[in-house]
Amino acid sequence: MSLIIATGSNIGDRLSHLNAAKNLLKEKFNLIHESRVYKSEAVDYINQPDFYNQVLEFELPRMAPKDAIKICLEIETSLGRTREIKRGPRNIDIDIIFWGTESINLENLIVPHPRWSERSFIVLPLQELPYCKILANHYKIPSQFNNTAQPI
Repeated sequence: MSLIIATGSNIGDRLSHLNAAKNLLKEKFNLIHESRVYKSEAVDYINQPDFYNQVLEFELPRMAPKDAIKICLEIETSLGRTREIKRGPRNIDIDIIFWGTESINLENLIVPHPRWSERSFIVLPLQELPYCKILANHYKIPSQFNNTAQPI
């Protein structure tokens, strides 16, 4: 079983922000695989720069999901993340997409991520990870989207 985390950035040095987040996540979780970095237009709040996104596969940690999301939020804060506009521009975004094949519904964590299947910038990089074959046995992996992501 794996922990699948997506990272995104659309302000500042986007690649550096993704790498910094990945390196900090690697201090807390065991990285197994990583996708290429993808570029996509913003969704939801569209008046903002394009995003760079990456999907990371970690060994499922021996901690509660609430502790893992706390770590993700702390990393965002340590990298200067501010939340001024809901779904607006951000230097870093870290989302837990899958926790194995479990369903989780906590105050600040819903897994699988509620909109993962609508987002090409999640699904396309996810398909590069070996764990996607396991996920495909439990979830429908979409092939069409209202948004477009491409590897950089």
